[in-house]
Amino acid sequence: MSEEEARTPRDPCARSGERVIGLIAEPGVAEDVAHDVADDLPEVLPRCASGDGSSGAGWRVEVVGHVLPLDASGNLRLLEVAREQRRRHWDAAVVLTELPRRVGTQPILADCVPAHSVALVSLTALGAFGVRRKTRRLLAHLITTYFAPAASPDTGDLPAGAWRRAALPRGYRTVDEREQQEEGKRDAGQIVETNVDLGGAGLHYALPERRGRARLLAGMVRANRPWRLVPSLSPALAGALAGAAFGIFYSSIWQLSDASSIARLALVTVLSTSAMTAWLVLTNGLWERSADARTRRFSRLYNAATLLTIASGVAIMFMLLFAATFLGACVVIPTSYLSSTLGHPAGLSDFATLAWLAACLGTLAGALGSGLADEETVRRAAYSDRERERQDRRAAAEDRAEQQPGQT
Repeated sequence: MSEEEARTPRDPCARSGERVIGLIAEPGVAEDVAHDVADDLPEVLPRCASGDGSSGAGWRVEVVGHVLPLDASGNLRLLEVAREQRRRHWDAAVVLTELPRRVGTQPILADCVPAHSVALVSLTALGAFGVRRKTRRLLAHLITTYFAPAASPDTGDLPAGAWRRAALPRGYRTVDEREQQEEGKRDAGQIVETNVDLGGAGLHYALPERRGRARLLAGMVRANRPWRLVPSLSPALAGALAGAAFGIFYSSIWQLSDASSIARLALVTVLSTSAMTAWLVLTNGLWERSADARTRRFSRLYNAATLLTIASGVAIMFMLLFAATFLGACVVIPTSYLSSTLGHPAGLSDFATLAWLAACLGTLAGALGSGLADEETVRRAAYSDRERERQDRRAAAEDRAEQQPGQT
């Protein structure tokens, strides 16, 4: 559904009592997920609300692709965005974003402002697998718990708290900004430091610290889509293929691979891929450095995601290089000639170890070639669109901070 269609007034002939939920999704992965879950939610929500799907109130879910604006500090003002959309014709609005969320050191899965019928779901906190299924369950939980008070999720055939346990991971905790402000807790400052402004009236679903950080990190790497890195490194690929070809045509490499153990080849693989990963990160300026103690913990998170994204892309390139080298060796090298050189009958395992060592040599050569790649091209491949916007705004804010002392 286009944004223009979503803005049209609600159909006056619609069934009385119908509830309309709006999903505001950033273009890209978030919008794809929103369209997928929107098809299922009208059937799922009545079951969550009444337990047997017999609720008389119908549900309609509409999706709007919308580039969510960040302020000068890189924060998303959720209430301004969602209220503007919801005033048109929605009963509630939920924002889907790839922006990572944290409170202190704990990742945030979702935020909700019941007073304004708006919520936000961070897709990166859902991890790398089963994102659509987890999003559907979480949306059903948020909508039936906070935006449909007439339909309790604890009635009907569902036992008390069933959907809460199904939708949310074990060990989560709910952080209420309103309670912290009323009680004057010192932790309230940590809530405001997150990158979404809820006006001090929000609820946060915080994940367990260790498992939550692992899920958040995996989700950030998935959002960056590391497989896009491979075609963006044409100079590195050219160097890697040249280095791998060297291993195919020189018999000394054959003998060396035959004499090497699996453990030694694995060690060489780790060293070669690590060298290429480090070269890409350092030569393209992908490593963040923050002088502000408040944002340093976020920099560590983003650096870890960057490192894993680049390492995953290099690992994918290595596997493709190994497959190409293995096929090339099988075509170019006669089995009888390989057997005479090695001094024993050769089989597929010998071709595989030869291709393995040749791919390692090619990866080392590709590391040098990766320095010739355009920095902007590498950044586009290594980061999601939202992450690049965050970095641009952060850099602009730091530039303004440096210029202000000189202007005064």
